[in-house]
Amino acid sequence: MTARIWIALSLSLTAFLAGGSLPALATAQAGLAAVVSGRVIPAGGDDVRGVRVFARQGALSDSAEVDSAGRFSLVLPSVATDSLELWVDGGAPGTAAFHPARLRLGRAELAREQEIVLVPLRWTIQAGRYATHQVDVRLARAFSRPCASCTGFFRGLAARADSGRTGLQGWPADRFPLRVAFDREWNGEKVSPGDSAAFWRETDELEETLGADVFRPANLPDAAPREDGGPNDVILVWFDPDMGGIGGIGTAVSEGEDIGYGDLRLNRAALRGDVTTPGLVSHELLHTLGFGHTCAWRSVVADVRRCPYLRASSATEDDVAYVELAAEIRSLLRERHGRWALEAALAAMDAPPAPAVAVRSEAGR
Repeated sequence: MTARIWIALSLSLTAFLAGGSLPALATAQAGLAAVVSGRVIPAGGDDVRGVRVFARQGALSDSAEVDSAGRFSLVLPSVATDSLELWVDGGAPGTAAFHPARLRLGRAELAREQEIVLVPLRWTIQAGRYATHQVDVRLARAFSRPCASCTGFFRGLAARADSGRTGLQGWPADRFPLRVAFDREWNGEKVSPGDSAAFWRETDELEETLGADVFRPANLPDAAPREDGGPNDVILVWFDPDMGGIGGIGTAVSEGEDIGYGDLRLNRAALRGDVTTPGLVSHELLHTLGFGHTCAWRSVVADVRRCPYLRASSATEDDVAYVELAAEIRSLLRERHGRWALEAALAAMDAPPAPAVAVRSEAGR
């Protein structure tokens, strides 16, 4: 995996740096030089020493290695063309720790610092059943769609039409553990002690696998409606007698990237006795956390219609690794004010990114 990325990156950078040197032009145009600066922020906290940033503007190019804090500064002429291409490698060949990143920045964008979250090539699971296990991170797999109208495990959200920004749907970190309430009022369906026990037994197993307190029981009256009539910051669980052969449907309702509430419909028969569907509750709860189906690895959220042979009865180490990675990226973008992350890594991949996640800065529109 790492070797393939570096072969492609080396070829790209050979062509990328074929132009002239920016410092020479900056010297010739004394007083007109400008800089593009920023920092790289490592998801997972790996050492960024050895990471190098490359800039290209027309036939001119410049590069600089980031310092121990991840900061960089490149010299370029202020009489710039409309856009600048920025590459970040993943580290020294053979020892790279991160996916490379690529950005195209508009002229107005250059005035601010570029904070770029680097996606690791391998993720070490932090907690739970698979703690300390390492999983290869392949973004093409995480975003891979089981069908043309499906999302992947990662549901990429464009922040604004044609902005090129890619966010991940998720709950704000301060909402955990999430409230979970059985809705006995929507259709009058009763929830027996056996129903509740079966649901919470598998919920507890998912929490143990993740190594985190994710859910907590709540009473329906405490889930006060919001101004728009929707439930407030809660996952509502209810039994639907009209689901036929469908075991469950989990939904995350959001405005933008932040999930406001979840809805989980269950087929009662799927939770009863010998006909219990292994992994059903974990599958649907992961949907309410913002994750989609996948056919890219063995998973508790494998698409049962398109790749039933990949369906696991509980969350797998790949599931846990990508769940943790998503939480880390969301946290870094918010708490450390990172600006770019997944879209930059996707743009640097061998194949062109999907149109919905093509990199283009907002100021360059």
